[in-house]
Formats: sequence, C-alpha cells, structure tokens
Amino acid sequence: MTDSVPHVPPEATQTAPTVFQSEPYLRLYQQFFGGGKTFHRLQTDDGEAWLQSRGRAAKQLEMWGAGIHDVGGARIESSTRSPEQSQLWNRLEELSSRHAATQLAQIETSSPLVEMARAANWQILPAETCPVLALPSSWDEYVKSLGKNMREQIKRYPKRLEKEFAVEYSMSQSAAETETALSDLIRLHTKRWRARGQTGVLVLPRRQQFQRALCEELRQKNQLRLWTARVNGQAACVLLSYFYDGRYSFFIGGFEPDLMRWSVGTCLFAQVLRHAIEVDGAREFDFLKGREEYKYRLGAQDREYVTLQHFQNNAGGAWLRRKLALEQTLMHKFHERFSAASASAKNGKS
Repeated sequence: MTDSVPHVPPEATQTAPTVFQSEPYLRLYQQFFGGGKTFHRLQTDDGEAWLQSRGRAAKQLEMWGAGIHDVGGARIESSTRSPEQSQLWNRLEELSSRHAATQLAQIETSSPLVEMARAANWQILPAETCPVLALPSSWDEYVKSLGKNMREQIKRYPKRLEKEFAVEYSMSQSAAETETALSDLIRLHTKRWRARGQTGVLVLPRRQQFQRALCEELRQKNQLRLWTARVNGQAACVLLSYFYDGRYSFFIGGFEPDLMRWSVGTCLFAQVLRHAIEVDGAREFDFLKGREEYKYRLGAQDREYVTLQHFQNNAGGAWLRRKLALEQTLMHKFHERFSAASASAKNGKS
C-alpha cells in the first residue's frame, strides 16, 4: 500500500536524486503548494519515490513538486533490475491504478523508471531538455575547454567591468545577506520582464515566500549558492543556485537591464563557476530547463528528459488525456517564447 504522509521525515530523503527530491524542498513545497493534494512516499528495499495526487472527479498522479521543480525522479538502488523484480515499480503501478491518469514529468532518460515504464506499455514523451556543464578539476582546464570567443570574453569582460566601475562579488552567508540578495533578485528579475510587458516566474507572492523559506533552509545546510555582483554599490546581477550532492542546480537569475552591454551576467557566472570548481569541487553545473544560448557558450551540453504517462480506460482517463495534451502544448509554446527572449539577453536564466 501507499504511505500517505503529512510531512517528510528528514531521514527519508538523505539519498534523494536531486535537491528537488530532498527533505527541505519536498516539505516546503507541501507547505506552500499542498492545498487540495495528497502526498505519497513509496519506500521499498530497492528504492524510494515521492508522488502527489490531485483532482476530485478524475484523480491525477504526478511527481511530488510538479509544476515547480525542474527535475523529477526516484531513487532506485539497481538499474539492472527488471520491472518484475522491482518492488518500487510494482508499488508505483499499484498506486497509479487508483488514478485516472499518471504523469511523471522531467524524468532523466537514464533513469531505470524509463525502461520499466516502457516494459509496462506506458507512454514515453519527450520533455524539456536541461543543458548541463560537466566541471573539470581546475579553473584553467575549464577556460581552455571553451570556444575561442567565450574563452576571451570570460577573461576580458570582468576586467572591462572593473575598469569602468567599482565592482564587488559576494556569496550570501548570513540570513540577512540572503534576504537582501533575494529581494534584489526579485526586483531585477521583475524589472527586466515588466520592461517587455511580461511577468517573470517570481512575480507571484507565494513563489517568493517559498523561495525565501527554501533558501534559508538550504543556507543553514550549506546548500545555497546565492551570488550578487554589485556595481558602484548597487546590485547589478544576482544568480541563484542550489548545491546538493556535488551538483549545482541553477534556478534563476536577474540583472540590471541598463547594464546589459557590460555583460554583468557573464562576469558573475565566471565567479560562480570558479567557486564551484575550486572551492566546492562540484562535478557538474546543471542549468536546468531552457535552451538559452548563453548556457551552451559556457560549455553546457544537453541532458534529455522524458515524461511517463499512463491513462485508465475510462471517462476520467479520456478527459485527463485531452486536458494534459492541451497543457503540454501551451507550456511548450510558453517555454519557446520564454527561452527565445532570454537568449537575446545572454545573461542568466530569466
């Protein structure tokens, strides 16, 4: 049977695949976005999965955190086990059978869940690509790996900026510094998109409250990497990443549109990546969803993801099939427009 839980015990997710399946993220998501949802933690000898149910007339099963997180997934001890041998998959299918539809989004193609879903005749659809930068052991090695233009820019742009302005780079360490940096991030992010007659992903108060609570918890665990570049004493660019299990997950950035020609985003990314390599010894920098051009100039390569779907052969399943297809079409169009607008700026994730 399914374990429906009011909260996530800290010890339950010590080996979570990414920060999006970690204890603070799951618990705070439930706190801020859990209205009308039921949460499930499946634990077996060979793995663990985190899911949620929503809907009344036609219930839908999805990954815990759907709609907010960039990466789904489950912890499975062995990738060589067949679906018949996997206790976790059997539990997941049993839970799925009690829902009109199951949609497990943003599952990495290398996950054992994909082959298990294929063997069970589930639908496997393309999901959003996440560009990922594999980090070498030294900063010099990283710079040498870049294309000629980017290699020159990552050296020249910071010097050019410092010649023209008083520049300070800092990573938030205290609660007060984190609060200030997040306020600057929200302001810069909102300013940029409002100038285009659009809103960014941080415009909603609940999203802001969630990020403030999450960042403070991650800061206390030394898993927050919130960097600010100040130009003449004013915040010019802020980049927010999570650092979990050797992986940076870059969530969002904001920069001063009036300073775009000074490439403040590139300058701050140079500081962040150098810290990731030399101080944290991180093995990769995951830029998460969105195929913005600047990610590839910094050396990232695509990591492919899929969505696993299963529908019951009844009226509820048919209705949710149509509904989810429409949602996916609209979301794809949104992200195409969003990525294209972000690419033109060549600075940070918007």
